[in-house]
Amino acid sequence: MNYSIHKKNAVELVARANADSIRDLIQFLDPISASARITARLLASEPALMHQDKVLEHMFVHLENHPNIGSFFLALKNGAFRQVQRTDKSIPIGGRVPPDGARYVSWVIERSNHQNAQSVYTFFRSGGDVLGKFSSPTSYDPRKRAFYEGAAHNFTAGKIDTPFVDDPFFSASTKQSVIGVTYPIIVNGQLIGTATSQARLQSFADFLTTNKISKNSQTIIFSADGSIIAHPDIHMGFSNVHGKLTLKKLSALEGSPAASAMKIHEATGLNQIEFAFGEHQTPYLAIFNSFPDTYFKPWSVVTTVPLDDFTSDLNSINDRLILFGVLTFLIIALLSAYLSKLISMPLEGLTIEIQNLLSFKNLESTLTSSCIYEISTLSKALEKLKSTISAFTAYVPKDLVSELLNSGRGIELGGESRYLTILFSDLKDFSTLSEITPSRELLLRISSYFELMTYAIKEEGGTVDKFIGDSVMAFWGAPRLNENHAYHACVAAIKAQKRMVLLNNRLIAEQKAALTIRIGIHSDAVLVGNIGSAERLSYTVMGDGVNIASRLEDLNKEFGTKICVSHSILKEAGERLWLRPMDKIVVKGRKSELLVYELLGTRDGDSETMATLEDQGLCAQTSEAFECYLQGNFVQASSLYEGIAAQFDDPLSRVMSKKCASRLTGEGHPINMGGVNLRK
Repeated sequence: MNYSIHKKNAVELVARANADSIRDLIQFLDPISASARITARLLASEPALMHQDKVLEHMFVHLENHPNIGSFFLALKNGAFRQVQRTDKSIPIGGRVPPDGARYVSWVIERSNHQNAQSVYTFFRSGGDVLGKFSSPTSYDPRKRAFYEGAAHNFTAGKIDTPFVDDPFFSASTKQSVIGVTYPIIVNGQLIGTATSQARLQSFADFLTTNKISKNSQTIIFSADGSIIAHPDIHMGFSNVHGKLTLKKLSALEGSPAASAMKIHEATGLNQIEFAFGEHQTPYLAIFNSFPDTYFKPWSVVTTVPLDDFTSDLNSINDRLILFGVLTFLIIALLSAYLSKLISMPLEGLTIEIQNLLSFKNLESTLTSSCIYEISTLSKALEKLKSTISAFTAYVPKDLVSELLNSGRGIELGGESRYLTILFSDLKDFSTLSEITPSRELLLRISSYFELMTYAIKEEGGTVDKFIGDSVMAFWGAPRLNENHAYHACVAAIKAQKRMVLLNNRLIAEQKAALTIRIGIHSDAVLVGNIGSAERLSYTVMGDGVNIASRLEDLNKEFGTKICVSHSILKEAGERLWLRPMDKIVVKGRKSELLVYELLGTRDGDSETMATLEDQGLCAQTSEAFECYLQGNFVQASSLYEGIAAQFDDPLSRVMSKKCASRLTGEGHPINMGGVNLRK
């Protein structure tokens, strides 16, 4: 009687576990599918991203957020290919062993013509640090692979939002067995490429092993024709024939209870099977189930388990009864300890949270639950304090808040002299824009500009001081010291200008006026600290250097430039930047002239900030013309500037050409530019 009841419970448990395994497998696969779908839709809305290295950052985010995704790639209609994937020493990439510390690798194929295709492999640590890079000729064409052809077939058949799911195959770059989910990228009704996320078969095997219902149970995924898709022992599911992955049939597995169950299932059509297996004719139970009809693949799942895994418990019931009395006593003792712990554990948790708060760690909401009113009230108060501090960091530099928490001191009036770099930005024709633009739309557009500037500044370790109308003031080197403050300020300015191009493209597409920002940067010794009154303090910088940075931003109007920097920037970081001389100016309040430059790009940065070959040529030609200008050879200087203006459509060269003409006619005189004297 007990055996029958136990057996019935075992059947119900295995059937439920089998159904749950399908649900869990779908949940396991959904993030992999969703990543490809999201990326396909993103690139359909912004096709230009497919040809930019920035799209690799997007794909890296999916790898970091979804540990089951082994690789992620794009295949374009022209045969170009971009892939990012996880790697380690055990996985050769392009026939080479990855360098020590490499966690990710990108594989890029840019195809100007089929014969000259090159594979470029770049190895990274987490955080984007490049460890190594190599390239080699390749004949790999993603358009001829099953994932691309399958997605193209779905598109032709009108299945626009239906992914193509591969059967297991060997990855071309790592030779690892994988399964991929591919979505088409569709622009204006045309297929322009595909986005694919892949999971290694080893991840499926680990999943099946981890989610076993009992010690000797086994769950296997198989296709409609009986081919094994995923087996807990990965090498049991396929064979490697001349480098090609060939799926094995479930019914052909030697020495496997699943094979015996499959043969009975194929012969009878039964989904619940009891059978004997092995030399000792061990009783087994097998449950077959299928994925939903709406799923992407007609897969099924079989779970086999020896009934002894469940019925063997009957043999230990008597022993358990003997121990029951002893356990009852122990439970009473443990219950007493638990009740005391029920009080102490929340207090210990609150103590740890307060310590983390003092060290400025883990400010996320982690409300400690307790049935004790006083502890619950204390926990809620601590959460409000966390929220307050988090909000405080939106107005005060985070490093300063952390320093105040660690020091235990109050906020005091005062500051110190420190050599910093200050940046000012401003919008061109903002007054005109504000007059013709509705207030809500104006707010949204200015907020987009502020957000763009803030991200660029934060990425380079700067501190946003304040927003003044349409202007942004920021500085580098405080509260945290930064030896390369001038360079980082320049990189932030270049990023802001480059990203404004993308923002303006979007505005123009929406039939809105583009925004133009002008930036001034200067390094100087200034006063930095808590400045104001006892009632209202602001962590900011003051001094002549701040005024100069502001004047440099305004100087862009006169010369038609975008980023104007002082000679101090050249001294601090000139060897890492492409700068071209503008002119010598006299700042109000200073007797000496100040040489100013236009910043065009970096010499050692990434592709976003590197100066183009055109910018480099412009720098060289402008430097030659300015040298003639300094030597008083205004005829030669004017001729050179006119040539630059014609070749590059350069406003600065037009301004300097006019200055040369004024010097030749003796009409040069100082003019005032809001505190800046320019000598024509």
